[in-house]
Amino acid sequence: MAELLVSCQEISKAFGAAPLFEGLSLGVFEGDHVGLVGPNGSGKSTLLKILAGLEEPSSGIRAARKRLRVGYVPQDPVFDAGATVVSVLREALRDHHLDEHELEGKVAVAMGKAGFADGGQATAVLSGGWKKRLAIARALVGEPELVLLDEPTNHLDVEGILWLEELLPREPEAFVAVSHDRYFLEAVAGRVIELDRAFALGLLDVRGRYSRFLEKKDELLAGQAAYQESLRNRVRGELDWLSRKARARTRKAQARIDEAQRLQDELADLDSRSKSSAVSLDFSATERKTKRLVIAEGLTKSYGSRAIVRDLDLVLSPGTRLGLLGANGSGKSSLLRLLTRQEAPDAGTVEHAPGLKVVMFDQHRSRLDPAVSLKRTLAPHGDSVVFQGRGVHVAGWAKRFLFRSEQLET
Repeated sequence: MAELLVSCQEISKAFGAAPLFEGLSLGVFEGDHVGLVGPNGSGKSTLLKILAGLEEPSSGIRAARKRLRVGYVPQDPVFDAGATVVSVLREALRDHHLDEHELEGKVAVAMGKAGFADGGQATAVLSGGWKKRLAIARALVGEPELVLLDEPTNHLDVEGILWLEELLPREPEAFVAVSHDRYFLEAVAGRVIELDRAFALGLLDVRGRYSRFLEKKDELLAGQAAYQESLRNRVRGELDWLSRKARARTRKAQARIDEAQRLQDELADLDSRSKSSAVSLDFSATERKTKRLVIAEGLTKSYGSRAIVRDLDLVLSPGTRLGLLGANGSGKSSLLRLLTRQEAPDAGTVEHAPGLKVVMFDQHRSRLDPAVSLKRTLAPHGDSVVFQGRGVHVAGWAKRFLFRSEQLET
């Protein structure tokens, strides 16, 4: 039987009054390849940190095998100022007490696996995808028994995702990967756990591929919906009886009143757990008559000897939905900055239609100040957000994006 590496017993975690999750119990065993899924805000990243021993649960117990070696890959890797690829990997091995020859050998192997040719390259100039590769290499260089990865495919190009799909099944003894990438999960996971308060235990744990997990989830929710409707009918019957027999004070009548209350509480709990939400957005057309919103002509940009684009002509018109693909480090984000005029080209021009409003959602979410609350981020100077010329209360606006009211001050 596979040995237990790390376990959580009845753990809960809350930030302020609202709990992320409550009473979760699970274990990760040798050989487990776990995909961890769930809605945004369900606590996946927090659970991963608890499994890694980086964060304490509010209640419950986290236990790990003695001297367990754990590797952790955060969603957004951070490296020290002035760090290089080699220095990051050497630092990860600092406590392994290796001689210089062994150290250099392990660093070289890790660089080779991750596809790095230049160990002296500064981490500050790496693209988001190459930073993620380095973070994965940093987690694996110490040969951990358990690797915990938070959204490992974020920022990786297609080649990088295929590299990771090959690496994970053979490299660590066990791993837990938080992901929303269904194809990645189908390729690497042999067990899927979903965090969601819709489930009675707060999670659904299924051994098998992601497609098998979806089948089991459908079966469970269908059965739960059927029981919920049956319970609803029983509650209706009890309420009807109570309305006709309200004056009865016998012991039998009181027992039935108590049972009716219990059924109502159970139904209310089921209803609250099974309630689903959808984003409600209406980004309707602006009726703009111009056919040319952004016009790039002869666009050329290089960084040193590396050309990002050369003599690019591009027109974006109303209704355009343009997908931009390319290898990590090929300059996709740089091209976006050129098109939004946040950066100047070496040659060529970028013109915007008069009065054009442009927003850019950057991969590192750099415009968000972590110290500012959700409410003040959305509405810096009041309680309203202006959308399409009219005021919308900040709580209502946040709700459209599936934020709960208690998160406004977070």
